[in-house]
Amino acid sequence: MQSGLDWEEDYSKISEVTKMLFLDSDMTVSSRDKKAIAPPVDIWNYSSGTTNLLSGILKQQFRSHQEYLDFPYQYLLDKIGMYSSLLEADLNGNYVGSSYGWANTRDWARFGQLYLDKGQWNGSEIFKPEWVDYITKPTKHSDGTYGAHFWLNAQGVYPDAPRDLISCNGYQGQYVFVIPSKNLVVVRTGLAENPVFDVNAFLSEVVKAVP
Repeated sequence: MQSGLDWEEDYSKISEVTKMLFLDSDMTVSSRDKKAIAPPVDIWNYSSGTTNLLSGILKQQFRSHQEYLDFPYQYLLDKIGMYSSLLEADLNGNYVGSSYGWANTRDWARFGQLYLDKGQWNGSEIFKPEWVDYITKPTKHSDGTYGAHFWLNAQGVYPDAPRDLISCNGYQGQYVFVIPSKNLVVVRTGLAENPVFDVNAFLSEVVKAVP
């Protein structure tokens, strides 16, 4: 989220993100075509457009479109038994990396468990443990709240939860929390965000229940 490209992530009005998700046939170009407002890494700005730009770059690494479509299932989702998973693509066949990823609660827990175990799954290495080190390192200018596509609690955003907590935060209160110090993965699905759903209070009660 340090591209330096202009982007407004606001779901309450017509903005870059809502125009991308509801109007664009190719969601990988929305961020690419924005003007630069700062050199790369000089600012931090959460951008779903950046995520989809990465999806477009990833697509270019494959010899065929089918190999690109097979990749996340063949090398991640199917390997850890996330069989309920569905990743949606835009009209041009690009995975919408920022959004539209579906799975049941147990399968999201599998995803969290994979990160809790630093890429190990039933004796197989899905990814290197150094990847977890990378995604949990606070990104410059994010005030310690963000790593690499993971949210962090390093600065106590949730004051009553462990500081080593990392999370995937989805739209309208979807969460996968990974808490290494408690050897714990917590998945929450719903249609409510703060203040209707008090994330800190929820995590506090869950953590208290785990020795």
